[in-house]
Amino acid sequence: MRFDLVRQPLIPAFLGLVILLVLALCHTASGGDVSYPTFGISAAELPLPAFGGVLEQFAQHHAGWAHTLAGFCLLFSAMSIGRMTARFKLYGISTFIAMPLYMLSMMGVMGCNAWFSAVVTSTFLTLSVKNFCYSFRNGFSFDAVLRGGIYLALVLLLMPKAAPLVLVMPLAMILFRRATRETLVATFGFLLPPFVWAYLNWAVGGSFVAPFKLLYHLFMEGEWLFGVLQFSIITQLFGAILLLLNLLSVILFSLNSYALSTRSRHTLIYTTYLLLCCAALLLVPGVQATMLALLAVPSALMLPVLFIRVRRSLAQILYLLFAAASIAALVMAC
Repeated sequence: MRFDLVRQPLIPAFLGLVILLVLALCHTASGGDVSYPTFGISAAELPLPAFGGVLEQFAQHHAGWAHTLAGFCLLFSAMSIGRMTARFKLYGISTFIAMPLYMLSMMGVMGCNAWFSAVVTSTFLTLSVKNFCYSFRNGFSFDAVLRGGIYLALVLLLMPKAAPLVLVMPLAMILFRRATRETLVATFGFLLPPFVWAYLNWAVGGSFVAPFKLLYHLFMEGEWLFGVLQFSIITQLFGAILLLLNLLSVILFSLNSYALSTRSRHTLIYTTYLLLCCAALLLVPGVQATMLALLAVPSALMLPVLFIRVRRSLAQILYLLFAAASIAALVMAC
């Protein structure tokens, strides 16, 4: 019996994920500038620094722990996505292909200097998407939407240039038919982390508004629209391949969405919106290659549609080509 790359059972998918994970951690970038600009904000105003900078300082001084935590985050994210696809029966067949696809989509990030904070940010986005999708049920889902809002806020605190992703929260509330009270709870969850940071910063003698000023300047720093041209050629090619495969997946989903259950259809529609928002992040000022870590989450959910809907022989060729491109992007770095 031949092994089917598309209809991957749990054990082969998990083993493939682990192999890719070890390969990625063995080729992470080392060193590099991890300092964050302060934009004239003094240490007295901001005694609690930006979270992304703290994570990168930790990765620089504790490489072993950073690799261990990153491996756990990647494994957790991939398995969460795989479990969600199986539980929701997103594709009409039983497959865990989303697990290795997530790791393949992350390959273009692991060679960047800020790879550790990118991995943690991707995990927070996975948790946010997971909770918002799990809120689509009968009755209220206050706990799920609260956690979804908190995790989304943590994404923006770690990666301020991802601020446009705030749009996915109201989209989730509308698409998953959540009540006004649940929307208010999600909004409270989203506002909680930045205001906790601002309050703690004020409590230790700093300024309450300094964290918000820093987040604004971090988002606005750089040139609009053309930041992607600063990526290496390999990273640009990898990003283009990833976007092209996602585009084909969205087209195939739109042509066959009627064959899915209501929950599966709404989940993939939400994934499509998230994919568009993540792709739009490539146009924000001063975008960095680590932004591809956010694109990996909707890609892992959407790409299986392509591999399932096309002919098996073509799907296996596309999968192997995508794997080769991902490994090449990892080895040749950002």
